[in-house]
Amino acid sequence: AITDDSKQISIGGNDNCCTIWDLEDQLTPKLKYFLPHQAAVKAIAYCPWSKSILATGGGSRDRTIRFWHTNSGTLLDSIKTSGQITSLTWSRSKKQIAATFGFTGVKSPTMVSVYSYPNLNEVTQVEGSAYARVLSAALSPDSSSICVASNDEAIRFFKIWDPSERTILENQDNGLFGSD
Repeated sequence: AITDDSKQISIGGNDNCCTIWDLEDQLTPKLKYFLPHQAAVKAIAYCPWSKSILATGGGSRDRTIRFWHTNSGTLLDSIKTSGQITSLTWSRSKKQIAATFGFTGVKSPTMVSVYSYPNLNEVTQVEGSAYARVLSAALSPDSSSICVASNDEAIRFFKIWDPSERTILENQDNGLFGSD
């Protein structure tokens, strides 16, 4: 994932961590932070309305969404989920984040869960069949829906947010870990 201003990039992988790189000078990127998980990190998303917040999602042995302050590398909060996190998508009009899941290991697996931020309450959930798992997801151009691709060769569209709601342009919480 890359920030809107292209000054920071975050990369996840099978080494059970996400790294944040400073791209101020694109010819010589600088490693800023290692953000640990307990499994591979494939889901990464910068918050569109609070630029210094990054969400990362861990694989099957981790099953945790972690929220990081990108200017300090500080873990802000985390939430344990029911499955392997395959994608994270922030709402542009509400303080919410949607997570999609691969392997969940339950009879009625969850395909998508939406959580409020920062209190991390589950707002809604979309269940799938026992055999379907989400491989990836993308936000629609109007920021109201996510499109998910699953292992059963299906593409599904889920309308999650109201497209008529105003976009949150910037909403930094002042004083977060001494930051602006």
